[in-house]
Amino acid sequence: MLVVGAEDIQVKFGRHHKEAGPYLIIGRACGFAFDTAYATGPGHGLILWPPHALRHQLWYLRPTGTTGEASVISAANGLAIDATEETADPKPVMSEPTNSLRQRWRLADSPDGAGYLMQSVHNGLYLTVSEDAEPRWRPWFTPRHGDLSQQWIIALPHGPAPRK
Repeated sequence: MLVVGAEDIQVKFGRHHKEAGPYLIIGRACGFAFDTAYATGPGHGLILWPPHALRHQLWYLRPTGTTGEASVISAANGLAIDATEETADPKPVMSEPTNSLRQRWRLADSPDGAGYLMQSVHNGLYLTVSEDAEPRWRPWFTPRHGDLSQQWIIALPHGPAPRK
């Protein structure tokens, strides 16, 4: 079992000052994973897609220099998940890593301890997706309620040992 919490991340970063991962980030309500949709430039939206663990679904947690906060960086394109300045219909996008508040995330244990809540440091809201989600949906922001729609599993991709 993989356990990664904000405190665990800080301890790891405090000693090594390196990013952790790569991880799949999967919504507990819908079972879909964060995906870049092969986007390689800033401004593209983060989508959800059935998990397959190819590079465009793998993410690193990078230290921000602030206890309990991490940036989430794509293994495929090096872009950070950004909460954006958008206020009408805010949904995360990918942008060049700058360590700005829009790119900082707090991970808190879910109420049952089986996942994490992802809170934007920028807007104080939590990434959310419903159980009715379909591929290509994008997560959105809502105030904390902590049910499955706001819970995310952060998992190491793995498979059988390589053949010799």
